[in-house]
Amino acid sequence: MTQHRILFVDDEENILHSLKRTFRKENYDILLANSAKEALKLFDEKKPIALVISDQRMPEITGTEFLKQVKEISPDTIRIMLTGYADINATMDAINKGEVYRFITKPWQDAELKLTVREGLEHYDLVQENKRLKNIIFKQNELLRQANEELEEKVLLKSAELVKKNKELEKLNQELEESIYDVIKVFASLIEMRDYFIGSHSKRVASAAKFIAEKLALPSDEVRTIEFAAILHDIGKIGISDDLLRKDRSTLTRKEIQILQQHPILGQSHVLAVKRLEKVSQLIRHHHEYLNGTGYPDHLRDGQIPLGARIICVVNDYDNLIYRRAPYHKISEKEAIKFLQLNRNRLFDSDVIDHFLTYLEIDKETDRKVGEIKVNVKDLKENMVLSRDLYTAGGVLLAPKGEVLKRSYIERIQNYHEIDPIVDGVYIRN
Repeated sequence: MTQHRILFVDDEENILHSLKRTFRKENYDILLANSAKEALKLFDEKKPIALVISDQRMPEITGTEFLKQVKEISPDTIRIMLTGYADINATMDAINKGEVYRFITKPWQDAELKLTVREGLEHYDLVQENKRLKNIIFKQNELLRQANEELEEKVLLKSAELVKKNKELEKLNQELEESIYDVIKVFASLIEMRDYFIGSHSKRVASAAKFIAEKLALPSDEVRTIEFAAILHDIGKIGISDDLLRKDRSTLTRKEIQILQQHPILGQSHVLAVKRLEKVSQLIRHHHEYLNGTGYPDHLRDGQIPLGARIICVVNDYDNLIYRRAPYHKISEKEAIKFLQLNRNRLFDSDVIDHFLTYLEIDKETDRKVGEIKVNVKDLKENMVLSRDLYTAGGVLLAPKGEVLKRSYIERIQNYHEIDPIVDGVYIRN
């Protein structure tokens, strides 16, 4: 596999050396530049730079302006900015001008930085693979055009070859379509790698959102768009620190609230890197909008809010009420449903609520038909499905009802059990 070239840009030599030390054991071709002008000279079409990390505050040319120029001369290069929470305006400017892939706050955590770079390079490789497939399709189309020019004289001789070419073209188009699914899978796995709670939440929201979209008789491509957006609706939280995500909402400062409320915009910017997901990115941006205009980030009202975003909003708010992690206290399903009903046509779409309540009833009926058995923590096996939420004695939610247990989940449950026991056992669908 080709070695990735990555470029670090900062006017402070000690930061450049620190970045280089962080990646000294990684198999990357590392370039350093202490100014934006010097960095721009390093871009070479024969040896493309896969990823660049730039400081925002640099003399002469800011990080925002530099990344904008990088976008123009090397659009595929993954662009990451080093910044502080105080640079929120610069962060928004970078989203608009430089289409920044991710933001890393100073001081960074080495493990988090390495993971971010690795994820960025995986995204870069996916983009390159998509370009390769499109190039193949272009070449095949050119061959098909040439075959058509000769078709009048050699229709009998060329018919078999033409059928073959069409099959190849169909296969390539299918591969290209499947690559979009692969991108979604990669994004979903990144969300879960960063935060298990958000990852499980996204799965539940996606399942219910798909059901509602189908009940509303939406076209299959629109149902798929809504499902994808539901899976990725919290992807913008990848750029927000764990401490801030877990902080008690009642203690947040105004600035911290503003940072949290940027996650739909950040999520949209991440997904926009894939052109085919433009409609998905719009739903991600608006999944916190309410009918009365009190939502965010754009304070849209009523019909201004896309239907897909209204669907995700209902399910997202319900799920957040049911599965709130510490330091919050979750409420009962009955109380959460009452909250939805009280806010019909004020915050939430009434038709969406009706179909969602049907989804909940079907889910309960499925549980009644399937039944459950109780097993010990040590007897858990892969692919078992939880029939109840799984909590420790201390009230920590380890996994929600309906979760299919993977090896990593089982190890997490067993590790927690050692320090905060699961006293009632684990209930599994029979």
